[in-house]
Amino acid sequence: MVDQSRRQHRIGVALDVRIRGKDRHGQPFEEMTHSDDVSRGGCSFHTTHELGVGTELEIEIFRHIVGSLPFLTRGMVLRVAAAEGRQFSVGVRFTGPQFPTYTSESTG
Repeated sequence: MVDQSRRQHRIGVALDVRIRGKDRHGQPFEEMTHSDDVSRGGCSFHTTHELGVGTELEIEIFRHIVGSLPFLTRGMVLRVAAAEGRQFSVGVRFTGPQFPTYTSESTG
């Protein structure tokens, strides 16, 4: 099935990401991970915490630009799938500010 809700082109990039929220059991957590891909409107990453679809997260993305501040936003979990090593693959749509456009995204 094709995901019709994905409107922006995602770029495969491993950026450091800090996520905060509550897991599927209501337990608060904070975890450092890295992105699998990023677009203006969302990202995907792996986590060791089991999250439910609809979970709200605080997201901090650290860009590889010297002197840049971390990008802060909020997001909603749209997809969760079991992954290797007791991890979960998670897809998030940003509900706060949108991620700045990469140059390669605007030329595609």
